[in-house]
Amino acid sequence: MRGVHIHRVDVRFGDCDPAGIVYFPRFFHLFHEAMETWFSAGLGLSYAQLILGRKLGFPAVHTEADFNAPCALGEAIAVELRVARLGRSSIGLEYVVRGVDGVLRLTGASTCVVMDLDPASPSFRRAVAMPDELRARIEHFMAGESAVPEDS
Repeated sequence: MRGVHIHRVDVRFGDCDPAGIVYFPRFFHLFHEAMETWFSAGLGLSYAQLILGRKLGFPAVHTEADFNAPCALGEAIAVELRVARLGRSSIGLEYVVRGVDGVLRLTGASTCVVMDLDPASPSFRRAVAMPDELRARIEHFMAGESAVPEDS
């Protein structure tokens, strides 16, 4: 699918509440997992290298979800990630979660900012402008093109 990253997940015992359905905060964790896997699969960048090497973080400053149908223990689900907005220092992401039957389970969204994680920097733990290379890769992803721009 054009401009869509799909993160597949098997619902495990630890994801569920006593009723055997996914406990709602777990979906926020799954949104983050989808974002983290998107960096390597969709953008061709190591999320760990961005955090540890380049000292850039991507914390969520807003997240939300609307639930349509429960997900149960033992089910396989797919978390679809799309980029909704690309700001100077933020990324708006939208999520759609479906069962393998294709039935919509929930939708969600989050806004993440690019944060300076270098303790020696004057902008430590503050939002910073998105690096040009990262912006170009996200724009290519949004257009359904290769993760790596041709002029890189």
